[in-house]
Amino acid sequence: MMRLSAVFILAVIVISGLLKITPAVASPQQHTYAQMLNSGEIRMAIPYGRITYINSKGQILGFAPELSKYFSNFLLAKYKKKVLIKVVPSVPGRLLSAIDDGNADFALDYLKEFIPNKDSNRFLVYEHPRVEKYVIVSNQNQAKIINLLDLSGKTVCVDRFTQTTALDETNKELKKTKKDEIHIYQDRGVLSDEDLLQMVNGDLIDYIWVANWRAELWKPLLPNIVIHPDTAVTGGSPGDVIVTKMNADLAKDILDFAASPYLEAALRDYRQKTFSQERFALKSPLTQTELNRFESMKQYFYRYGHENQLDPLFLAGLGFQESLLNQNAVSSVGAIGVMQLMLETGKSMNTGNIYELEPNIHAGAKYINSLLQALSLESALSETERGFFAVAAYNSGANNVRKARELAIKMGLDPNQWFLNVEMASARLFGLETFQYVRNVYKYYVTYDVLIRKTTLAQEKLNPKR
Repeated sequence: MMRLSAVFILAVIVISGLLKITPAVASPQQHTYAQMLNSGEIRMAIPYGRITYINSKGQILGFAPELSKYFSNFLLAKYKKKVLIKVVPSVPGRLLSAIDDGNADFALDYLKEFIPNKDSNRFLVYEHPRVEKYVIVSNQNQAKIINLLDLSGKTVCVDRFTQTTALDETNKELKKTKKDEIHIYQDRGVLSDEDLLQMVNGDLIDYIWVANWRAELWKPLLPNIVIHPDTAVTGGSPGDVIVTKMNADLAKDILDFAASPYLEAALRDYRQKTFSQERFALKSPLTQTELNRFESMKQYFYRYGHENQLDPLFLAGLGFQESLLNQNAVSSVGAIGVMQLMLETGKSMNTGNIYELEPNIHAGAKYINSLLQALSLESALSETERGFFAVAAYNSGANNVRKARELAIKMGLDPNQWFLNVEMASARLFGLETFQYVRNVYKYYVTYDVLIRKTTLAQEKLNPKR
């Protein structure tokens, strides 16, 4: 049980609706654990996610292949019988339906987040024990942190599912001594601990609060991160193993596997296959040159972002991805300026000379809005969600995004949600280019969002509200 947390590398950072569970008669395809072992197959339902399961043009990526292989090896060693672990991907929040429908035998999910109405008469849930250590991790350029009180006045980023109890308690202590509190930035999108570690390594953000085992796992591949061991505090996030009530013996084997060296081997293989080629993919928008550029054109991102119903910081993130905000940039194919527009595209937007900064950003925002109009997206989409689809269309074209939305519907995914929905269909059709592109732009968006929030907080200290 002490290492159960590692199973929940499967856990995802998602935007999803709540699932309503309705009573159902047991399907004839639901099996007892003895039947599973006898047939030689166990079906594992897991949520789609970057670190969980991605079908990239037929190649299965994420932790699922390693997890299934090593769980199979664990069972072979125990029962002297080959047992196939079949992966059943699903939308987060619908994994209980996979069990109910007889398509899966157990599920791994964030129960409290996505399945609040689970039927205790039919399901057993084994919650993540609160035993793992969380630590502060920073870029090597940041000051050493001896304890959490040293974070007074600093911004600490965490993923959506991370408990912030220790940071909240520290803020109470800081408040008592009239010191500046820690500014906790909790991502509401899809960033995982691995994404945050990558961002710290690239000096996009200063401090993060992550599981110690994950930080140690990735440190050999992320040379610019520093783990501050003196800040270690017991913590955790809610991950669950879910089985039908008749299969408690299956759950016991899953938990035993989680505490075994087999899981460590699965994590090792996953690390070597996945992040080694991505660790230097991000560039920092916070170097002095890039910051100066951002400040010089920020007003245009806000003006033309709002004018075109786009989040201004998404527009800035896209500009940084395309050109590092360099208006003098001209690509090998002739794309011009911050937004890397072709001359004919710029002319068609009728905003002026795109060799100049303001017309370039204006044309880029207007062009993105035209792509969204071509997609006929529902007007009820949030500004942020529009930003995701805008970035995707900017990279792959509106027609490819339209095809991905159509496939998403066939896959049972939400065609109006990009992350963990249409992006999965896009990866299945076209591979990972657009998948990674949108996520990189989102990381730059978060970087700018953190920067703006820090600047606002600093201004409030100089000019406190009366």
